[in-house]
Order: sequence, then C-alpha cells, then structure tokens
Amino acid sequence: MSERIVVLSEEIANKIAAGEVVERPASIVKELLENSIDAGATDIRVELEKGGCQSIKVIDNGSGIEREDVPLVFERHATSKIHKFEDIFNVVSFGFRGEAMPSIASIAKVELLTRRKNDLSGAKATLEAGAIKEVAPAGCPEGTQISITRIFANVPARRKFLKTETTEQSACLDVVTRIALAHPEIRFKVSANGKEIFVAPEVSDISKRISMVMGDEFSAHCLSVDEQKDNMSLTGFISRPEYTKSNSKSIYLFVNRRFIRDNSVTHAVLSAYRQIIEPRRYPAAALFLNIPPEDVDVNVHPAKLEVRFKNAHGVYELASRTIAQSLAETETSKGNFIYRLKPKEKNDFSYSSPKIREKSPSMPFGLFSRQNLQKAINEDLLKRPFTEKTATVVESANMPAKETISFAGMKYVGPFADTYLIFEGDENLVLLDQHAAHERIILEKLKKSAAGQVVRQSLLMPEIINLTPGQITLFSGYIDLLREIGLEIEIFGGNAVAVKAVPASLSQVKISEMISDIADQLGDQNRTPSLQEKREKILASLACRAAIKANKVLSLDDVAALCRELEATSFNLTCPHGRPITVDFSLNEIERMFKRK
Repeated sequence: MSERIVVLSEEIANKIAAGEVVERPASIVKELLENSIDAGATDIRVELEKGGCQSIKVIDNGSGIEREDVPLVFERHATSKIHKFEDIFNVVSFGFRGEAMPSIASIAKVELLTRRKNDLSGAKATLEAGAIKEVAPAGCPEGTQISITRIFANVPARRKFLKTETTEQSACLDVVTRIALAHPEIRFKVSANGKEIFVAPEVSDISKRISMVMGDEFSAHCLSVDEQKDNMSLTGFISRPEYTKSNSKSIYLFVNRRFIRDNSVTHAVLSAYRQIIEPRRYPAAALFLNIPPEDVDVNVHPAKLEVRFKNAHGVYELASRTIAQSLAETETSKGNFIYRLKPKEKNDFSYSSPKIREKSPSMPFGLFSRQNLQKAINEDLLKRPFTEKTATVVESANMPAKETISFAGMKYVGPFADTYLIFEGDENLVLLDQHAAHERIILEKLKKSAAGQVVRQSLLMPEIINLTPGQITLFSGYIDLLREIGLEIEIFGGNAVAVKAVPASLSQVKISEMISDIADQLGDQNRTPSLQEKREKILASLACRAAIKANKVLSLDDVAALCRELEATSFNLTCPHGRPITVDFSLNEIERMFKRK
C-alpha cells in the first residue's frame, strides 16, 4: 500500500459520505422529507416500492427550485441556508451539512421534477451514480418531485446489509410518523406498492396527531406536560405509570421540532419514572424542547440525529423535574402512585414491648404476627417438603447433564419483601425470586407449546388493538410466527389487528399489553437479527408479562405450586433474562459472616 497522500476523487468522497448519511432507504426518506418541509410544503406524499428497497418517491407542494439552481442541488456543500460562517450557529431549518443530496445521488438513480409558483414551466434533472445525465425544461405541478431508484446498485456491499422488505418499510414509516408528530400542520400520505398505508390529515390540535401516530391506547393513558425555564420550554405528552413498554423506542424527543436521539435527555425521562414502574419496563412519551437555535448545535452528526446543547445540565434538569412533577400530581388506576415511594413499615425493636399485628381471617400469608408464625411452624404448616423428587440433574440426548433446582427436603420459612421466598435446608439457606421463577416456568411452557400442539384459548369476540403504521407493517410479516406460539391474529383495517385466540397459558394477561410488547420486540431490529432470536425475545417478553410480579403476596398453596412447577421445568437456574432464580447461602458462609469461622 502506498504511503503517499492523495486527494480522493469526487466519486469516492461522495460514496464515503453516503455511507454516513444513507444507511438504508429510511435515511433517504428522512432527508427528502426534511427538504420538503424546509421548502414550506403543506402536503407531502411518499410512495414506496418493495419497502423502499426498489424505489422511493417523495412529492411535495413546496416552493420548488429555480431552474438555474437545479444542477447545484447535487453539488456538495451547496445550500440556500448558509451564506456566512456565523449562520451555521443560527440554523432554524433542518440543518445543513451539504452532503445529503449528492450522497443519495452517488448510490442510486435520481430523477427530479420541480417548478416554482410563478414559473410557466419547471425543470427535470436525471442523475446516475452521482453524474448528471440530463437537465431540461419540463412541465410539472408546483413543488418538487424526487424519484430514487436502483438504490445501492453501484454499492452492492451496502445493499446486502438491507433487511426484509417489511422491516425496511417499517423503518421508512417510522421516519414519516416521527416527522408527522412534530408537524401537525402538514398533511402526510404514504403508499406502499400502490396501497395507501398511512394518512395524517392536517390538524390544529397536536393531541389529535399524537393519537393518530402513537395510538389510542397511549392517548387514553397520557398526561400533558408544559414547563418553561429561562429561555427553554418543554411541552408534550408522557404515559401514566400503568402504561409501559418493553423498550425505550416509544420515547420520542424533538428539539425545535427536529427528532433527535439524546442519551442524557432519555436518562432524564427514565429517572423520573425509576421508582414508579416495574424494572425493565419503559414509559412512552412525545416531548418537544424549544430552545434558541444559537444554544444548540444541530450539525454534530452526519444524519443530524444528535445535537449538542450549550446548557446540557439545564436541559436535563428541565426534563427530569417537569416529568417528575407531572407524575406526582396524577393518579393511576391503582390510586396515587406515590405510595410506592414511601419506605416500608419497619418493626420497632426498642426496649418497650413492640406492638404485634394479629392476622385477621382475610390477611394474606406473609403478614403473620410472630406468635402466629411460630404457631404455624409448630403445626408443621411450614415444614412440609414441597416434592418428593430428589433428582438434581436434567439429561438430554443433545446436551450434557445440567444442574437444576430441587426442593427435596427443604423447609419453607416465609417471604421476604413479598418478593423473595426463604427456604431452609440442612446446611444452607435459599432465597428464591418468585417473579424470576415464574417467568422461567411460563417461558418453557410456551416453548413446548410452540414446538408441538399449541393449546389456544379462543376469544368469544375478536379484540381489536390499534397500532402505529410501522408496527402494522411488521405484524403483517410475522403472522405465521405468532400463530406458532398460539396467537391467532389478523390485520384489521389500516391501523389495527384483530386478536382471535391467545396461548392458554397467557389467558390472564391483558391482550392490549401483550400485543404492545410483541410490537416492541418485532421493531427491535438491531438486537434480534434472526427469526429464531426474535421468536425467543417475544416468548421471553410474554413470559415476563404473565409472571407473578414482585410485591405480590403468595399463599402457601401458591408457593407449593410454584416450587413443584419449577422443579419440573428444564433450565430452571435463571430467568429468561439471565438473572439467577435462587441465591444459596451455605452454613459455612453464614457462620463466616458472623465471624464464627
């Protein structure tokens, strides 16, 4: 390899820039939509063929482009937004890097039609592999129409990284819906393979656009936020604590109506929910931060998805404090959630005789007084072993013997923190996480059902669940997979699914929450690239949703049934997320803790 320094050709430079700007068809849709909005469009149409992998067309009624300026559209660093260096720090449009259009043109065939309002005719430009083939007068409506075909045709190494058509189409729809959230005054229409799949009419009330994009379920469980601090303001909607998602993808952040990804602001949102929703569950939100353009740098990322704040600490505090205050002032379906933040009642071990609560007939196990607990022990209610099994290994033809949990000869002592079950052996003490244990039990049942004859429970009436346009697209590609695990689902209309049957083991789970979690898992493309991995993720998510929760008091019969089922379950050492189900303290370890050894 030569060590001489050379200047790269324009073709190579554009292809390198394209690698940063154009990751997939959705990246092209994003850049074209932003250009349409900067041009003042109030009506934008997007047409996709084969999920955007074959062709993308964006048509708007914006201001159009001067005929003389058409060739400059595809020149690097050509812009109408920046005239002097200082302008870059006061960008009020969607930003400028000067690489989007030439990058797109370098990896595809581009046809552009444009006409300004007062011009009698417009102009047409055709480019292939970044080279202009034709610029000529043309008749066309007011505005701009751009057609992108042969995407990545001259960069086959990039094309092979594209995912399925439904996945790419869903990503394109996500881009459209994110932009539609921030621009309720613009009408959006998306069609795929000639079929209309998303329409967002112009609305004056942003809450209507929120409902249209994020779904009726979110709208029924959301709170509005509105706060101002110094020269910054934060508005939008957040979910109530009882409405949660399985990942953080439903947190939409906008700065000056630009969608961004910012770990700091996302952390601020999550910190406000930290003690009021279950672990590994996430809120949904659409938050709009308005800040003077000079206080935010929008050009630190090639795709303009990240920004840099002049006062990052102030932004964090505004988001965290505003959301926490809004949550504190509301009540959930379970009452005011603040009760979860109160410290647990503690026994008073002073020299005076403590007051001991007696167990009433309706009081659940786990709230025994000390006298009642001792009485139960004396009556051998808590000493009985839960099974006669003595096996501690599971053997299979395909894998070596593996240790499993056994309760043979163990004594159940009681619960701790209404989450951990305490067992005593001859030489050890065992703590069992009731939620983790039940998760593993349900997961293995679901996997067995999916591998053999699925036991379904049919619904008397199909339940209709509204989803986002991107989620609907994904569901259409996984109907067969969902049927394998016991879910009978059909696409119902343009933005909903009809659930006709569910796995029998999940009959107690709220169907809308189940479908929401599945939608989140289907949309999590980066973490679950293969069909098998996606299937495992869905099953684990369903098991988590159906499992006994922490802080739930179990009866003696419940504990006994849980232990018997856990013993009969393969791979019962960890939950589906890899956390241990039990923690074992040997007598030697305990004695060392007390300095006896």
